[in-house]
Amino acid sequence: MLQVPVILNVNENPYPPAPEVIASIRDAVTEAAGTLNRYPDRDFGALRKDLADYLAIESGVRIPVDEVWAANGSNEVMLHLLQAFGGPQRTVLSFLPTYSMYPEYARDTLTAWVTAPRRPDFTLDPDDAARQVRKVRPAVVLLASPNNPTGTALPAEDLVTILEAARGGGPDGTDAIVVVDEAYGEFRREGTPSALERREEHPHLV
Repeated sequence: MLQVPVILNVNENPYPPAPEVIASIRDAVTEAAGTLNRYPDRDFGALRKDLADYLAIESGVRIPVDEVWAANGSNEVMLHLLQAFGGPQRTVLSFLPTYSMYPEYARDTLTAWVTAPRRPDFTLDPDDAARQVRKVRPAVVLLASPNNPTGTALPAEDLVTILEAARGGGPDGTDAIVVVDEAYGEFRREGTPSALERREEHPHLV
């Protein structure tokens, strides 16, 4: 374990929970302990509702609970997505530099990993990104926003360009699934919208 006050490469709070939060957690665990003889809700209904409520506050977009998925962190969610949409004879496209775990998810699911470069300032050239989508015809496009490790967010208009290229741009003329990884979404600069705002008109956006 790295003994430093702030670890910048993980999504952590450098400050410990307040005593009131610790007490609340302790009370909740005590209450839940009486039900440990039963399996929990396998659909995570209460948790997904709480996550939908949080997203509505954080992003300004209300997502139906049945469109929210819960797992053991975003790493597991990403793996689930490639298990569902990737696999042998399929390709995932991303743009370097980006999150170092993406190629690991591709390897674990036998999905071909293809990358294209970013600009020198680490932003995406949306027209080049669209060309790459049309050239590669990926099953999945992975975009981190803000990007990890560069911190650059994806402007809404650039996302739309990529989403339009992905429409019919996947294997065999299907829509490529465009995953916008907002694990660090709370660090967006003020005025940068969440990709959730584009969800309704682009059903292939995750």
